[in-house]
Amino acid sequence: MTDPPTHHVMETRCSVAVFQHGCVLLIRSEEDGLPVWKLPGGHVRPDEGLIACARRELREETGLKAARLHCALVFDVHDRQRQRYVVEIVLFPTGGVQGELLAPEAGHEPRFVPMEQLDTLTLRPGIQSHLRGLKSLHEGEFSDGDHVPGAALRSLT
Repeated sequence: MTDPPTHHVMETRCSVAVFQHGCVLLIRSEEDGLPVWKLPGGHVRPDEGLIACARRELREETGLKAARLHCALVFDVHDRQRQRYVVEIVLFPTGGVQGELLAPEAGHEPRFVPMEQLDTLTLRPGIQSHLRGLKSLHEGEFSDGDHVPGAALRSLT
């Protein structure tokens, strides 16, 4: 038996995980009057690739530029309430970022948030544990036998 057809929209997003001095760069905004936090990122345009999207979104949302980006994590979110299915590709810069942190988009405030505060925030999607793993990967802290978060696909439903 096959599953019935779904009417959910499939979307592709790219985001960038920037780590500096024990902090991760997040964007604070509001949804339904409540504060939410997200990695800088957004939807891929029809005329651009994944890395181009990530660079554009990082620049648009924070004023920062990254010359080299590497794929760190891929996950999917099936949002049944909004009838959409999102595949998100998280990249991180190698060689750091350049520029001055700005808030070029109204209602979106970029901030470097200490990693130990992640569990106190409403992070969308809720990838706090993955960000801790990515920070360790970024800093080269993995030892033999540790789980490498970018090595597998993860479904968040």
